[in-house]
Amino acid sequence: MLYRISGWSAIVLSLLALYPSYQTGALSVIGFYLGLFALLLSSFASHTGNLIYYRSVFVFSVLNVFFVNDGTCVMLLAENNDWVYIGSMYGIFIVISSICGFLVNKDSFLLNIAPKMKRAR
Repeated sequence: MLYRISGWSAIVLSLLALYPSYQTGALSVIGFYLGLFALLLSSFASHTGNLIYYRSVFVFSVLNVFFVNDGTCVMLLAENNDWVYIGSMYGIFIVISSICGFLVNKDSFLLNIAPKMKRAR
């Protein structure tokens, strides 16, 4: 029950993070980090093998970072903006999503292999 509640709260949080990301200034940074926190929360919720939480939050986070966020939108790369800031935010997103993806895939792999190991004995 805890995993289901945390999974749905991660989905809702990632959807709610889209609104501050659209705003200018510090609110876009808050929306960015809310999306990352939702990603971490969804990787915890997908611990039992239900990957729908992680996959949906990952899609919303990609939309948040690359298309909606005022500070990290892909369209800003074509203009003369601070590429160091945008690159560092992309780097943070890639590192966090890679760690969460590794944890989710490792857990789902172990859940799938555990029944096979019991049958082999």
